[in-house]
Amino acid sequence: MAHIVFLRASAADLTAGKPPLRGVPASAPLSAAAAAIPASQEADVAVWRDGASPLAPAAATVIGLLSSFDVVAFLASHVGGTAAALRTPAGDVVAHEPALVREVEPHTRLIEIVELMKQGARRVLVRKNITEACTVDKKPFAPFYKAALKITGTPRAAEAGKQIVNRSSSSPTTTFGCDRYCCLTREDIVRFLINCLGALTPTPLQSISSLGAVNRGYAHMEASSPAIEASWMVPAEPRAVAVVQTNRDGTHKVLADVSAHRLWRRDYVAAADAMASLSSLNFAAGVESHGMSAPDGDADGPGGRRSGEAEAAAPLSRLSSRRVGFEDSLVGQMMMASHGGNAALRCRSTSSLAAVMAQMLSYRTTHIWVTHGEDDVLVGVVGYMEIFNAVTRDVVAPPA
Repeated sequence: MAHIVFLRASAADLTAGKPPLRGVPASAPLSAAAAAIPASQEADVAVWRDGASPLAPAAATVIGLLSSFDVVAFLASHVGGTAAALRTPAGDVVAHEPALVREVEPHTRLIEIVELMKQGARRVLVRKNITEACTVDKKPFAPFYKAALKITGTPRAAEAGKQIVNRSSSSPTTTFGCDRYCCLTREDIVRFLINCLGALTPTPLQSISSLGAVNRGYAHMEASSPAIEASWMVPAEPRAVAVVQTNRDGTHKVLADVSAHRLWRRDYVAAADAMASLSSLNFAAGVESHGMSAPDGDADGPGGRRSGEAEAAAPLSRLSSRRVGFEDSLVGQMMMASHGGNAALRCRSTSSLAAVMAQMLSYRTTHIWVTHGEDDVLVGVVGYMEIFNAVTRDVVAPPA
């Protein structure tokens, strides 16, 4: 049955109500890109070449995807100060990885889209007719049409899309090929698959360890290590570093994490100041609690909306008060960690694949840390890549 899902479902079955790819040109200041990230998908925003033709292929237009983690790490390590860092062109900060965005036709099969994502694509642009919105094609995949519509085509989803457009209309963000493409994310694929669990049985009911869906090559750092070290060791996938306590036998216990997901809708300037001066556990605890909430929506800037020089200068005046909030809560956070409390999203190695998928979607995260045994020893991490490898392991894509 799994073959039916992946070989009969097409890109058009998943694109109802999906927005175009949003982002900023490479010459836009970092502050503009940072302002666009909170309303973006998967905590990052596209950066494309200046003056690129709207008719150019996506791979030749998009430079890469700039994440919340990239912004905070750059601000924390910039020697010229926050104001100068926010004026840096986004194209100078983003890693040049055009393969993160790929382009497909509406009839492209789901298995082909998943294969692109297994190769590293984080966005898939689905071409559409210039006079039509993204709609669901009932014919190629009728048995699962209702599931697809439930996830991607509800009035709530459409209204959410309108709100994002309205919020972005007054910002420096633009859309790539807005009349030609709908944008699919990895989260969209997982949302579709979780509504097809019956057809994917028995794979979703098996444990992630038995499916080999645990990535044991995770990145980690000691709780007492400087938080800025996370910017040097964060992997490409998932963009997360575990904050751990090392046990006497050399195993690790995860206390928190530093990731793009955790920083998604935070105050990036305050987060950068904390990253540059605090330990990894203190930094992660401040992110998780109330230390770095995003500013109100009446300002234009990183996490809000300010303009002009005030955009760069105003956040600086808030840092001292925000740092007090950080340090006041640190003792309590440390006590919580020492008594078994945990800010990191976790699952057991015996958890089913379906449970992990549901947990990721519920928290809109890109990864879940995996523990084992009564002592909750950290053994790995599950991300989108592991999920896609597990659900397609018995599916063979026919030749094109």
